[in-house]
Amino acid sequence: MTETIDCPVCKLGSHDVTVTDYGERLELKCARCGKVRITRTAAAMAESRQLSPKLSAWLRNRTELGVEPGEIDGENLKTLAKDLPTYSVSDRMSLLLRAIERKTTYPGEKVHLNPVHDYTLAWASSGDEFVFLVQGLMTRGFLSGETRSDMIRVAITPDGWDRLETLASASAESNQVFVAMSFSTELITLWENGIRPAIRRARFNPYRIDAEPHLDRIDAKIISEIQNSRFVVADVTQQKPGVYFEAGFALGIGIPVFWCVREDELDIVHFDTRQYNHLVWNTPEELEEKLYDFVRALIGTGRAN
Repeated sequence: MTETIDCPVCKLGSHDVTVTDYGERLELKCARCGKVRITRTAAAMAESRQLSPKLSAWLRNRTELGVEPGEIDGENLKTLAKDLPTYSVSDRMSLLLRAIERKTTYPGEKVHLNPVHDYTLAWASSGDEFVFLVQGLMTRGFLSGETRSDMIRVAITPDGWDRLETLASASAESNQVFVAMSFSTELITLWENGIRPAIRRARFNPYRIDAEPHLDRIDAKIISEIQNSRFVVADVTQQKPGVYFEAGFALGIGIPVFWCVREDELDIVHFDTRQYNHLVWNTPEELEEKLYDFVRALIGTGRAN
């Protein structure tokens, strides 16, 4: 059944929505959020917890990256509520510059943006904030063009392209590899005999968020360490939502992700990520060989530790 209603996440009006399960499940393409699959219960929870702007930006980011959205229900919304990041103004400008880069097919091309629809590209909460961030990039010389309340036309300047190279090289020069995986005792040998030795053989430094004590908020620490990493290894065995979040964040900022899963769970890998090649393993030692070969082939070797 199809209804014409407001987007259940951002409230932008007049969308043709596919409704199933007696009206509980909604699916649509929103000009602001991108592809949305959500239950009415989760949408109401997001609104009551004031999560809608972040959730809208998260969905738009996945759409821009070509990742099909999984359904958001009441249970996984609780995880998202903990994991959705809070970006600084500087970070939002960098994310916006990357988004404009993705829409640019040649240097000097003018990209058209609609503040009402596109403010989620910068994880902003309104069109006014979006215009402010665009003007900030223009003041810094990273964009040129014109801004209006209803339409923006901008092009990345030579300084803007240099800035994008700097953002990319920050992780490209790193020797750290962020490892996202379950911390279950069942998988200790996977870390000790599989993932860690493979990364070290490739002459990179593996990093797990539980590897050292820190005083930062856990979400800020995760974001910082992923940003500081050359690539991410994400083992989705046991299907932990945090692993999917960390891998998704890395993809969103252009950091390569190597997906791994134990063979008996290959069929239950979240369908959002099934289009990615997974390194399938039965023993930690088997994964060590596969992961080492994969890193050497696609990344090369790091610097001596």
